[in-house]
Amino acid sequence: MINNYRKLVNQLSPWQIALLAALVYGAWAAFVNSEHGNQVALKAGLVQGSYAFVSTWLISFIAKSMLAYWGYTQKVRWSAMSVSWLVMLAIPVLLHTWQQTPDLLEAILPGLAIGSLYLWSYCQQLEQQG
Repeated sequence: MINNYRKLVNQLSPWQIALLAALVYGAWAAFVNSEHGNQVALKAGLVQGSYAFVSTWLISFIAKSMLAYWGYTQKVRWSAMSVSWLVMLAIPVLLHTWQQTPDLLEAILPGLAIGSLYLWSYCQQLEQQG
């Protein structure tokens, strides 16, 4: 399954991955908050979808920039992944806290898990190309 995921990451651009992330995670956040009413679900979905798009593109940009600037070594890859992961965590926590999303952890957990896998795959792909 991870190999199939890595093939997908290699075939799509960061923009395409970001759009896919916006659709999937926006729908997930809306679903898990639907018990609180349509307005709350829509707001949570829009917040998470917007975040997922921006975050996916941003973490890709950060990782690629760090690796290109400091070199394609394992140490730099771990640094790039760490910085990008912290950005990936901070943005949704701030946005959902601001929007008072009732089920914040449930809303961001799938994106955080899959985003971490994406980030690892993307950095590994960049290191192999560099």
